[in-house]
Amino acid sequence: MSLFSKRYYSSARLLFASLMLILLLFILLSLLFYHRLQQAQQIVSNVAEQAVPAVLEASQVHDKVKELNLQSELLRDAISQAARARASQQISQIIVQISSLDHQQYVQHQYQQQRLKLIADEARSLDMLIAERLVLQQRSRQWLTTLSELQQQSQQFTSSSASQPWLLHFSGLLRHVTALYSIDRLYNLRQSRNELENLLTSNQQMLNQLSQAGQPAATALADQLNTALLSERGILALREAELSNIARATGKANFLRSLVTDYASETELNAYQSAASLMQLSQQSSRALQQQNQFSFALAIAAIMLLLAIMFYTQKRVIKRLKLLNEKVLAGSGFDGDERLFASNDEIADIARSFDQYSNTVAAQQTALERQSLTDGLTGIANRRHFDSHLGSAVAMAKRMKQPLALILLDVDHFKAYNDSYGHLAGDDTLKAIARTLAETLQRQIDLVARYGGEEFACVLPNTSPEQAMILAEQLRLDVLALMLPHHASPTTGFITISLGISCLLPGQDISDKVLLNQADKALYQAKTQGRNCSVMV
Repeated sequence: MSLFSKRYYSSARLLFASLMLILLLFILLSLLFYHRLQQAQQIVSNVAEQAVPAVLEASQVHDKVKELNLQSELLRDAISQAARARASQQISQIIVQISSLDHQQYVQHQYQQQRLKLIADEARSLDMLIAERLVLQQRSRQWLTTLSELQQQSQQFTSSSASQPWLLHFSGLLRHVTALYSIDRLYNLRQSRNELENLLTSNQQMLNQLSQAGQPAATALADQLNTALLSERGILALREAELSNIARATGKANFLRSLVTDYASETELNAYQSAASLMQLSQQSSRALQQQNQFSFALAIAAIMLLLAIMFYTQKRVIKRLKLLNEKVLAGSGFDGDERLFASNDEIADIARSFDQYSNTVAAQQTALERQSLTDGLTGIANRRHFDSHLGSAVAMAKRMKQPLALILLDVDHFKAYNDSYGHLAGDDTLKAIARTLAETLQRQIDLVARYGGEEFACVLPNTSPEQAMILAEQLRLDVLALMLPHHASPTTGFITISLGISCLLPGQDISDKVLLNQADKALYQAKTQGRNCSVMV
């Protein structure tokens, strides 16, 4: 015993000493290389995660800025609401694309996002101004139509020769009003307003000098012109609002272009600074690593030689036998025929004897237990225990995968009467035939057919919609009926039939396996109350 104890102690001490020495070498080498390797890894990581993405992002932002400036110009010069909406939508999409670029590596990331928000706000403001300008332009075009109608009415105006001066003056006034649409500055528009007010006063004075016969028609024309020109939403007010809008829109567009250009410049500057910083750090680390190459190489060679010596010693004493033991265990073969495992009376020999003793026992017990716990002894299909555990797993999987799940409970119709008429042995044969038919009909490997109890069976159908479940249930019913098993005691028909209840778990539903089973049981009850030999779904 003392010799065996010494051998046990010797083997354990050798293995422990070898492992400790390897561990010490590993710690020493790890401490030596840790700092520099970490720095090198950080440099490579920064280059891959910051410098290269920063340069790529700067290029992408530059392209998006060009598109953004182009769309801003198109928005500013839009001549229709459709063109304005299209340009505004493009601007919003480009801003979202720029915002989605990965510039998390910049310290100024939050500031850049604020700049993007400011650009988006300015773009919306410009869009509102352009929409307002288009509305004003549409109203102005409507007044142009009114002026054209007044011109036509004045040409049809007939009266005495005394009214001719007024008509000439009125026509000149119309041309002066029409000329307002060619003015592009508020200062000039206000000067023209004063001139128009003087012309309107002169027109009114000439109107008062007309004869009584021609005065009403001329007054109507003059009133229409005054309304078109001086009303709250008249030509002068619309032109002033339009010119003011154009000035504000131009300033807003210039400011937006300046913001976009500044954003692109800052992005390029950040990318340059990031790349320059990483390049400098990389050069410093490279010089430091070169200085330690010789020392590290010598230490690594010494460690490798020592490790090889330890490995050679333990290979012969322990590792080769452990490898052989592992092969025997994995292969499940016996251990008595190989004396190499028992050459030394140590821990490895004890382990080999233990595996040899228990491997056969465990295999036999495992086979018996699996068969007993999962299989129905009569029909050879899954039993109630297997069904209960499988249903819970199937429900959890269906919820996680967001897939439908169907459960079918079926019962042999009037089976007690069948046993009373034909005997229990015939009843057992019938149950076997039905189980075999169910298993053959449901051929998918993911489906489970189980004996639920007595003459009841259950089918778990993963990834099966309610429509598919009803089709399968009817197929099962017809296949059982096709067996043509005589049942003269059945009031339903002269052959063995089944009733089926179906319940389904739909994607997104949150019901338990117990609720699903209860629903299938209720459906089975309804099938029985409806005359049996049918399928019911709840």
